[in-house]
Amino acid sequence: MNFVEHIVDHLRSGQIKNYPQPIALNLGLVYTVKLEDRKTNLIWLPFEFTGLAYIDMGQLVNVHPYYRGVIIEEIELSRGTDLHKPQTEEAFIKAIFVKSWEMHKLLQQEKYASLQGNAPDFLTKMLYITDWLRYYNSVVTVGAGKKIG
Repeated sequence: MNFVEHIVDHLRSGQIKNYPQPIALNLGLVYTVKLEDRKTNLIWLPFEFTGLAYIDMGQLVNVHPYYRGVIIEEIELSRGTDLHKPQTEEAFIKAIFVKSWEMHKLLQQEKYASLQGNAPDFLTKMLYITDWLRYYNSVVTVGAGKKIG
């Protein structure tokens, strides 16, 4: 299973209910919400508005950076049909480091100048998101909870 896309199975199955209000996950380590287009799910760090945008294309999902409240659609961190998309944590970290140069160039353009962002800030926050994904992907449900009455 793809390291980045694993969470989409939980979104699709309804294990994570995230519409229409933002929902805190895992004691508020990150937040999630489904946007009004009903195709885009955001996972972001608390108070940072930086994380990942999951755009559900049916059977496939595309993952883009969500940086300072804006989905950066010019950068794809994982594309549904790409055979070379990052499958592991290490591959994802390599991808964000490679893409950080593209992000740096985009942030210099007029369209994103208002974000006042920079590549080191983007990388730091993506590493926090990676830490959360590692935690989330490793959580195992031990058994069904029983009500004691």
